[in-house]
This record gives sequence, structure tokens and C-alpha cells, in this order.
Amino acid sequence: VQTCALPISAFFALVFIQATAILLFKLCQEEGVYTFSPASCIAITEFTKLCLATTMHYRAVGKDAFFEGLDPRVALNYAGLALLYTTNNYITFHVHLVADPGTYTLGKSVTPYLVALLLRALGDRLHELQWLCIIIQCCGIAVTQYDPCADASLLPLSTYGLIAFSACITATCGVWNQKVVKGFTTPINLQNMCLYAVGFTLA
Repeated sequence: VQTCALPISAFFALVFIQATAILLFKLCQEEGVYTFSPASCIAITEFTKLCLATTMHYRAVGKDAFFEGLDPRVALNYAGLALLYTTNNYITFHVHLVADPGTYTLGKSVTPYLVALLLRALGDRLHELQWLCIIIQCCGIAVTQYDPCADASLLPLSTYGLIAFSACITATCGVWNQKVVKGFTTPINLQNMCLYAVGFTLA
């Protein structure tokens, strides 16, 4: 029971954090604009995560082995990931100006489908039931975004395009991140330090 409790708790914690973050995007707007600079917000967020990753890595390995296991290939991979993540963060800020939180969340929920396609292209296999669930989910999203009275979508196509682009970036980052984490022996917090340092610099 204890073995299952941690993943379940982490899942609900992530859902709560994600839902809260999405609502804050709307609460921080006044008359269609943000009350702060999105670039500054992203920079502060990345710097905070960098500090957390640095602290946890230092506590885990100490000062003498701080950079032990750092592979230049890991740094290059995370530089690319940081570029995608930062781009996605800017897109997210803009999308929340033109779309409601529900539509954004529904649109981003196609990410597992894109991840499945990418993993399949890379040779990984998914169970048939997983594919069926993904297809049903995508069909459900399409139904909620169609207005039969107007015979059109609820939002402009450009907004859906941005959400789709964001979902593609998220899926790419998820698969890429998995390959890097599993492909190198570099400590996870040191990998995160590389990611957040580049993200902070870009922001």
C-alpha cells in the first residue's frame, strides 16, 4: 500500500498544481493584459527551480562530487529542451489571453496522443487499450469545441493552432526528456540544473 501511495499522491499533487497554475493565468489578467511581464515571470520561475535543484543536488552528493557525472551531451540536450520549454511558456501566456482555461486544458490533453505517436516512431509500443482511450479522448475534445448552431468552432482557428503547437512542443519535450534521463547516468538533479540554468538565461 505504501508503494502505491507515493505515486498516487504525486499524481494528485501535480493535478492540483496544474489546475491552480491555469487559473492563476486568468486571475492575473486585467482587461485582457497581464499585470506583470511574462518574461520576468518565466525567469523568476526558472531561477527558483534552479535554486531548488542545486540545493537538492548539493545535499545528495556534497561539494566534492558536485559536477561528477556531468556529460557535455546532457548539457547540449537540455539546452535544446530549455529552448522548447521557454518557447512553450511564452505561447502559454499568450494562449490564456485568447482562450478560456477549459479549452486550453482540453487542447493540451491531446498531448498523450502525440507522445504515443512519437514513442511509436521511436520503436516503443503501446497497449491497444491505451490507443483506444487516446482516440476516444481526442474525439471528445473535438465534440466540445464545435458549435452546431453556428456550424463553426467556438474559437478562431489561430487559437487552436497555438494550442496544437504548444501540445506538440510538450509531447516532444516529454519524449526527449525521457530519452535523456534514461540514456545517461548523470544525477537527475544535476540534469535539472542544466535545464533550469539555460531556461533562466533564455527567459
